[in-house]
Amino acid sequence: MTTVSTSRVRGWNAGHRVPLGVILLAIVSYVPLLLTKPGMVGADTKTYLYLNPGRLLSRAPYMWDPNIGLGTVTHQNIGYLWPMGPYYFVMQSIGLPDWVAQRIWLGSIILMAGLGMRFMLRELRWRSSGVTVASFAYALSPYLINYGARISVILLPFAGLPWLIGLAARSLRRSDWRTPALFALVTLTVGGVNATSLLLVMVAPMMWFVYATFIEREVSFIRALKTAGKITLLTVITSIWWVVGLLTQGEHGIPILRYTETYETVANAALAPELLRGLGYWFFYGTDGLGPWTQASRAYIESPLLISLSFAIPLLAVAAAVLTRFRHRIFFASVVLVGLVIGVGSHPWDSPSPYGGIFKAFTQGDLGLSFRSTPRAVPLIALGLAVFLGAAIAALSAWRPTWHRFAAGALLLLVCLNQLPLFQGLMVDRNLDRKENVPEYWLQAADALDAGDSDTRVLEVPGTDFASYRWGNTVDPITPGLTDREYAARELIPYGSPASANFLNDFDLPFQSGRVEPSAIAPLARLLGVGDILLRADLQQERFRTPRPRVTFEQLQEAPGIDPFAQFGSVVANTPTEQLPLDDELEFNTPSTAPDPAPVTLFRVKDSRPILRTVQAQGPTLLAGNATGLVNFAASGGLQVDRPIFYSASFAGDPSALESQISEPDSELIVTDTNRKQARRWGAVRDNDGYTERVGEVPLVKDNTDNRLEVFPDADDEQRTVVEQRGGATVAASTYGNGVTYTAGDRAVNALDGDPLTAWRVAAFAN
Repeated sequence: MTTVSTSRVRGWNAGHRVPLGVILLAIVSYVPLLLTKPGMVGADTKTYLYLNPGRLLSRAPYMWDPNIGLGTVTHQNIGYLWPMGPYYFVMQSIGLPDWVAQRIWLGSIILMAGLGMRFMLRELRWRSSGVTVASFAYALSPYLINYGARISVILLPFAGLPWLIGLAARSLRRSDWRTPALFALVTLTVGGVNATSLLLVMVAPMMWFVYATFIEREVSFIRALKTAGKITLLTVITSIWWVVGLLTQGEHGIPILRYTETYETVANAALAPELLRGLGYWFFYGTDGLGPWTQASRAYIESPLLISLSFAIPLLAVAAAVLTRFRHRIFFASVVLVGLVIGVGSHPWDSPSPYGGIFKAFTQGDLGLSFRSTPRAVPLIALGLAVFLGAAIAALSAWRPTWHRFAAGALLLLVCLNQLPLFQGLMVDRNLDRKENVPEYWLQAADALDAGDSDTRVLEVPGTDFASYRWGNTVDPITPGLTDREYAARELIPYGSPASANFLNDFDLPFQSGRVEPSAIAPLARLLGVGDILLRADLQQERFRTPRPRVTFEQLQEAPGIDPFAQFGSVVANTPTEQLPLDDELEFNTPSTAPDPAPVTLFRVKDSRPILRTVQAQGPTLLAGNATGLVNFAASGGLQVDRPIFYSASFAGDPSALESQISEPDSELIVTDTNRKQARRWGAVRDNDGYTERVGEVPLVKDNTDNRLEVFPDADDEQRTVVEQRGGATVAASTYGNGVTYTAGDRAVNALDGDPLTAWRVAAFAN
């Protein structure tokens, strides 16, 4: 066993010189990124940070955002008030190109993570010999790959973790308010956007309080309690603004976490060996017809050299933990262990550990579901392992002083090689980039929208999973970032209320399926307060199987009550890539003479209605059904937008109110079979609904991907359209089709319907 001395600190401020390790860390943090794809902006975190950060900041303080999903209570949007929003606002104000600002942002996260490690070890009285290795090992953890190209804001708690531990240690030694205030300010800076990531890394400073009080006995329990009180008070004061926003969203907003990835999806990827490598994030392993979702992930999955190296480094750290002795070894070992337990969570899903079983049950509720991203505890693991690597070099320095520089250099090289994508220019993903400036025709279209009727909103069609344009990928649709008009479009994740999300989804679904009735478009647009319909014909139609531009353009041209108002951009055929050709029946059925639309076409709705308006209460329309029924009713020509319209199922908890509405003079009752009892998935913008279920039907097993919009929370099977079994076999199965969408042609009843052309299929995925 080798003992590591940590009694002296050397090399940090000697002669007021910047240590060589800091200089090297800064070079590694910034230079590779600044050399990565000059002029290309990645779709990182929020597109509106690059399009117009001032507009984003002006909207962020408000919990109600009328620019998304027919109006919605925002989700974590308030967190952009600090630090990410102001950073990009300042960078744009001084004229720095967006791509440069983006590289500096990510480079600063890497640098601050490494400097935080140096600060923490300095507070713990470490010598400098192992500090540089530890700082590099932490700052260049493969954990960066999980989020660096897509949602780098998640990396802020990673960068802040060592600072928080160091400040916790200093706070216990000093009876002041300054250090707890610094702790609160760091928390404010790294935690405003994603509370889960912050709370997971907060485990480590909390563990330090327990360790320093009861294991090391550095301070008395009373002093620890007082210090914890100071930190808690100041942290609450500095963070209350975004905490209240989060609570408001949870209370009044749509339960958005139900409609994103399930905890089962997260847990299936959270293997302990992957977490030790710094990975384990489910999205990291995803792929589609265009390649991996995270371009940099391929080497960690396919390259024998990088796979071996990414396992060898944590194994070396574990060996160092066993073979070395230093004062706080038990603390960092505990941090790694706790990080592993949290990160693994309920893996394996079908047979988790006792703790995993409890946590799995916890995630069945909305509060527990907010903690589903357990691999975000990886910073705890990465920090502990990095300290052990530094301890190995420090021990070698004491044992063989002439060897440690060579060993440190070799280990630094291995750490850099383990973060090979950074040096290969892969931190800006080719599937997530665009040129510095969006096409001029989009700016012209935005100006035209702003010049339109501000009392009405803009509806953008068609809906798409994510905004992937022919000229680049932004993930978020760019229109809300370019215009001040209220905006609506079908997106993968629902926003607003369950009722408004249901309406927007069902309005868009006929476009997705190619069955839109042109006569329904104008009356539905008037009902929604839409003054302008914007056709985005420059989407990568093959990527998410969005409607073909020529078909949608023709449908809108045929729609009575709307007129093409302006076209923007040169007319160019929107041709799919060779990787995903659209040589299918829909393409062959489209007339070759059908014209290609301009990239952006603006249609104006005749006789549009303002968003905020009043109608006479007399003569209501009551519709038995949901938004699908309303869309079909509009297609029949019966929808009168100046009458009050109610869903009959809205009165499920108050039947007398329904009777009162029906008894109104000139009232009308429209009966449809659209309010069906059926499962719903959110993996795409089409094929969302399952088969119509039997009355009283209960799933054989819980399907975590089935998350139904509670449009009518008081309704039961009495108000829904259900299947009534009349003789014959009752067929049920635990699942059918694929795990992303519901494909009715694969349901279990097809196994016994006597038709050899149909079948019950499971785990099937095509198209």
